[in-house]
Amino acid sequence: MLRATGLAAAALLICGGTLFTLRATAWADYTSTSASLATRQAATADLAGATETAIVDARRLLADSAGKVLTEEPRVALRTAIENATVRIRPTTEALKVATDAAAHAPNDDLLSAGIALRQAAARLAALGFPAADTLTSVDQDLAEARQVVTDAVAAWSIEQERIIRDRYTNHVHAAGWYPELDACLGSVDLTASYGVATIAEHWSCGGRDFPEEPGTLITLTGLRAGTYRVEGIVAMLNQATATTTDLPRGFDLLYQTCQNGQSSSMSMTALTKLG
Repeated sequence: MLRATGLAAAALLICGGTLFTLRATAWADYTSTSASLATRQAATADLAGATETAIVDARRLLADSAGKVLTEEPRVALRTAIENATVRIRPTTEALKVATDAAAHAPNDDLLSAGIALRQAAARLAALGFPAADTLTSVDQDLAEARQVVTDAVAAWSIEQERIIRDRYTNHVHAAGWYPELDACLGSVDLTASYGVATIAEHWSCGGRDFPEEPGTLITLTGLRAGTYRVEGIVAMLNQATATTTDLPRGFDLLYQTCQNGQSSSMSMTALTKLG
């Protein structure tokens, strides 16, 4: 009886040692596989993070460029590139989440186990991959190219705006006053104090003939009343002999007065809206 008990104890010791060895080997394999996955996951996360940043930057450029391009084609192409990038990055972000979840749940293998759960977990980790991440470099390139086209388009628009402003009709309001200032022929004169309505005026021969009348035309005023204005067109034609200040149009930011063809019987009042 004593001999049998001793053999059983010895067998238990041997089996226990074997189980411990198997579990230790399985744990080492699991740890190594987990570390390898973590390394691949970190590298993939860097790639995905760069792509996500590129998408955010592209969206910001798309928003900022609204109304600042000569044609919409570059912005349409950028919007398409953003949509494609959003779709193409999704498999990688989903794979990263799966890897994170898998790594967060270590197998519960007790000390007397043979490491089966550890081996199964290691096999699952080893099977995880990020194949879609290989395409992210081309995604970033597509975004970069589309962004550059929009950036160039905005620059071209800015140059065109500068040209428009440079070539835009400009009228100098040189003084506030009445006939002496008008007769000086140095530019428009602010008549607001006399009219009680915001008005500038100019003799036809001093520049009135050149003042734009087409609605929608943008002009620049310098001096008094300086700013950018939109022409709303002629809103009244008055006869100086019969009209009074009560006949002046109301409700506009500014009026421009001149006598058409130098005739006081056809005194035009052009309305202006200040834009800035």
